Amino acid sequence: MVTVAAAEGQGPDQEAATKGGFYRWLVVAILFTGYCFSAIDARVLTLMVEPIQRDLGLTDFEISLLQGFAFSLLYSIAALPIGRFVDRTKRRATLIVWGVLFWSLMTAACGFTSSFIGLFLARVGVGVGEATLSPTAYSLISDYFERRRRALAISFYAIGYPIGGGLALLIGGWLLARFTKTGGATLPWLGSFEPWQMVFLCVAAPGILVAALMMTIREPARQELAANLSVQSSLREGFDYIAERWALFGSLIGSLSLIALLAIGTALWFPTFLIRSYGMSPAEVGMSYGMIMLTCGTVGTLSGGWLAGRLMQGGRADANMRVVLIATLLKGVPLIIAPLMPTAFLSLTMMAIGTLIGQASQGVMLTAIQDVTPNQLRGQVTAISLLCVNLVGMGLGASVIAAITDFGFGDQAALGYSIAIAGGVVLPLIIGLLLVALPHYRRAIEG
Repeated sequence: MVTVAAAEGQGPDQEAATKGGFYRWLVVAILFTGYCFSAIDARVLTLMVEPIQRDLGLTDFEISLLQGFAFSLLYSIAALPIGRFVDRTKRRATLIVWGVLFWSLMTAACGFTSSFIGLFLARVGVGVGEATLSPTAYSLISDYFERRRRALAISFYAIGYPIGGGLALLIGGWLLARFTKTGGATLPWLGSFEPWQMVFLCVAAPGILVAALMMTIREPARQELAANLSVQSSLREGFDYIAERWALFGSLIGSLSLIALLAIGTALWFPTFLIRSYGMSPAEVGMSYGMIMLTCGTVGTLSGGWLAGRLMQGGRADANMRVVLIATLLKGVPLIIAPLMPTAFLSLTMMAIGTLIGQASQGVMLTAIQDVTPNQLRGQVTAISLLCVNLVGMGLGASVIAAITDFGFGDQAALGYSIAIAGGVVLPLIIGLLLVALPHYRRAIEG
């Protein structure tokens, strides 16, 4: 475990922020709100695959680039300098404010484009803006909460993404249906817009309000500083820290990346699968799958944080990793068979079970990485983790499934088989890496 020194000197605002029970949960709520809207802006495209393909003449693989690679490309690269900035600055929340404004502007830009290249570049911009949020949020939450409560606090933040993903489907489906009925819209001085373009413009609008909320976050005192590291560590020190503990961080980040690959790839393509295989409308998919993401994603994520906290109180120092391993073992079967069901109801039921169980690992996995990382390096190590997670998870998740469909089957109707194959191959790899990680994590926590 890291050697811990005293916290940095703190002023009145910092001391109040660190000790205030209500205020620190208010900070989590604000960060959760930002995560919700980041998910809405990132995921609303999943419900609009068919109209975008029709208007721009795109293949499944080109759509996968817009959903995954375009978003993750600069998200991953930008996260590294952002992580270093988070570890050095005394105004972490200010970074999020600018990030929210930028990704909202880029989401609106998606609504103004009418070409693949334009949409690709706008999605890259969304990724850059959203790269400011999670490294900063995890760093702030880890300074507001002690280790035994950290898993639950991070889980509360983490549910923002499944809730936002669910809202993207619900709100996006409703907006798409509304604008489809009217044939799009014409805005003064701006011209005419297709229904899917109007959806992008609408979901971008709340960004100003979210940025205003972020401005209310006070800077907490930094906790759990490592005595053998400088207060302002370099990016090289972050890489060196991981390299010196390659077995621990390699298995942690590797398993997290593959979990993201399967979860993101499935979530991005499952709505299109429902439309193609069962003839559901985008509004119907938004309502049914969106509610699954909202309810099962929320309950699953919070349950994982709660269970990890209870196990930790019972003396299980490796509680976070135990929860991740159990959830991964149990979610496999329902996730693999969900796209093979004969009816939409059975498919959605299996997906609901898999989501409920699988989301239990979301918050606690990232908490596990925070717990074995000293404060001076948390932003950078989180950024390095997100670099791998997004390149593998977001970048490859959507494209792997699309590649199996386009280049393997050569038939868009085979999308369900592609999702099932991805699950059958990736899940055993995740379990293997988690089994490797568990003893290293236990020694790091107890040592």
